[in-house]
Amino acid sequence: MHKITRPLVALVLVASLTGCLGTVVDAPTGKGKTYGATRAHLILAPRLVDAQDCTSGMQQVTVSVPLWGVVVGILTLGILVPMNTTFTCAN
Repeated sequence: MHKITRPLVALVLVASLTGCLGTVVDAPTGKGKTYGATRAHLILAPRLVDAQDCTSGMQQVTVSVPLWGVVVGILTLGILVPMNTTFTCAN
């Protein structure tokens, strides 16, 4: 029983140290067209999302890490984390 306890405790600790990231930013404007993409984010290397089609500004921005992205983040020790970025243009 002791042989299985240590790996189980280690697995629970590793799983508890991970977290999900999700952010939604809303603006009080009318909604327009929605764009989205999944990109891989490297540690200390921010990714730019091109929103040139939003000439009237942004209405909503949503950033989240999918469940499979959490697994990738764990396997790469947080060096590579896939993130979903969706934004809605204002009217």
